[in-house]
Amino acid sequence: MNFLYALILLCTIHTVFCDSPFGVSPRQDLPFTDLAAYDGYSTEKHFVTTEDGYILGLYRIPVQKSCKASKGVIMFMHGLYLSGDDCLIPGPGKAHCYVYADNCYDVWVPNVRGNFYSRNHTTLNPDKDSAFWDFSVDEMSIFDLPAVIDYVLLETNETQLSYVAHSQGVSMLLILCSKKPEYNSKIKVGFGLSPTAWLDHSRFIVLKIQSLIAPGLSLTGPFLDKEILERNGLLQNSGEFLCGTTDLSYPICSVFVFAVLGYNRFQITEEVLPVVVGHTPSGTSLKNFIRWGQIQNNGFSEYDYGLVKNLIIYGRTSPPVYVLSDISMPWVFLGSENDYVADVTDIKKLVPKLQNANLCVLSDKTFGHLDFIYGKDIPNYLTPVVLSYLERGSYTCP
Repeated sequence: MNFLYALILLCTIHTVFCDSPFGVSPRQDLPFTDLAAYDGYSTEKHFVTTEDGYILGLYRIPVQKSCKASKGVIMFMHGLYLSGDDCLIPGPGKAHCYVYADNCYDVWVPNVRGNFYSRNHTTLNPDKDSAFWDFSVDEMSIFDLPAVIDYVLLETNETQLSYVAHSQGVSMLLILCSKKPEYNSKIKVGFGLSPTAWLDHSRFIVLKIQSLIAPGLSLTGPFLDKEILERNGLLQNSGEFLCGTTDLSYPICSVFVFAVLGYNRFQITEEVLPVVVGHTPSGTSLKNFIRWGQIQNNGFSEYDYGLVKNLIIYGRTSPPVYVLSDISMPWVFLGSENDYVADVTDIKKLVPKLQNANLCVLSDKTFGHLDFIYGKDIPNYLTPVVLSYLERGSYTCP
């Protein structure tokens, strides 16, 4: 929580010394459809209901009118605490989803349960029913992801899609294809941007805190059924106030807010930073927050219910590690030496556990965890790998 207090303090400093509202971006607070429209792209909004009743917001950027035909379906899955907005935020010519759409792909963008676009359920009210927030990445993987994959394939009359994901979004497909191997055949290829599975070497300070409190909180049950890091909450409003209102605030904000994530000030530019803080964080459950502390403590393993319940559910005192050897779909992982969350050493531990996986470590050693979705060099380092593999079956690691 010290990080949050520091952020609030900086907001006060910002008010005193930087009260000059000429840095506001017109893209800062626009939701997905409005942001895409502002940038000149048409969209569709869909809703998908999961097997356990969650109603997920799903967006589509259809194949552009300038294209003769669709080159196939690309699904972009956002990371932890975030939303589908991530693939639009850097803007035309730079953002993942715009680049894929410009290259004649049919782009679909899901949102996991509990985030800004998926706070709906067939019977539960997220503002009144704590049971709504009883989920973690496990439920997102086993219920949310197959629901949106099946929906998109049915809507497009395709048998496979390509999957581009950041951070937790990578973990979700790994878990799904481990627990439900039939989904391997539905994925043409997965591109894992800053993939998170094992987190033994992660330097992210928030994750360190999560790992310290996870053992105690895992035993408290309903206490974890809470919403945290919601959009328009204290953290987002503080960050937006600090980073999104003046050009003068950029140096202060960039140093304090992004340094712990391996921030490179030349990647997340002063034009993009106000848009980032207008869309992040986007909400999740406290249970999912703690879940990632479990994963750092236990490895890439199933949910830890505590010793007694683990014995009942798993027949052992500790949760088993996910079995990844049956994952047959191809993976291309992209990592960076400066990623404070997904350390390259941990990605290298993941790769040999899969049947068909390769790792590209970027030559730019300053690329940070958030640069994979917000950086100005996305079209120089990341999207060329995706497009080259899809069109030629190979790529050159930049």
